[in-house]
Amino acid sequence: MSINAASDQVLDRKDLIIGTVIALVMGTIFISLSSGMSLIVTFVPGLVFTWLTYVWLYVKKIKLPAGTDFFPIFFAALSIQFIHFAEEFTTGFYTKFALLYGGAPYSMNLFVIFNMIAYFIFTLACILVFTKNLRFLMLPVLFYIIYGAIGNAISHTWWSLYLQSYFPGLITAQLYWVAGPLALSKLLGNRRDLLAVIVLFAIVLVILLTVFAMPNSL
Repeated sequence: MSINAASDQVLDRKDLIIGTVIALVMGTIFISLSSGMSLIVTFVPGLVFTWLTYVWLYVKKIKLPAGTDFFPIFFAALSIQFIHFAEEFTTGFYTKFALLYGGAPYSMNLFVIFNMIAYFIFTLACILVFTKNLRFLMLPVLFYIIYGAIGNAISHTWWSLYLQSYFPGLITAQLYWVAGPLALSKLLGNRRDLLAVIVLFAIVLVILLTVFAMPNSL
């Protein structure tokens, strides 16, 4: 099957149900693994906005792009995550992130394993959407775009501004300000909707990042 399999396809009721189940499973994992409030104030709101955007695609019957159009921008955005992970790992993000939200530092093994499994899932999910027409796997793909890219850009920038100092991951996260919106625009196809998602998500995320932060723990 060609990589254009998902072209001119829309999410159906089955995709909505399975995608919702996937979101619930992801949310449960994030909450159970969270050290303090760290994943709860970052991944969970990112997942909520992911699901809402996914529902929007379903309700508005927005056609998925062709794989040949989506693959380049998505995998370009995903490739940034590798250098972003390298910056986070070498600057101790797994320690400072948890401490900032009242938790114990994440172990290096958990940090590496969690991220590598996530990249595997994002990659495989995207391929299966456009080669096997498994459209419900757009949920994890969309999560990477909304939180992995756009959310990382917002979070790392805000942490550094809020703390008035460099926060691990800041430099490479700036690349997501371009890659994230470009990838999301391929799915929404509407600048107004794109701007609405980004602005609303940024407002909610910044509020949560600020309210639950414990800078004295660093």
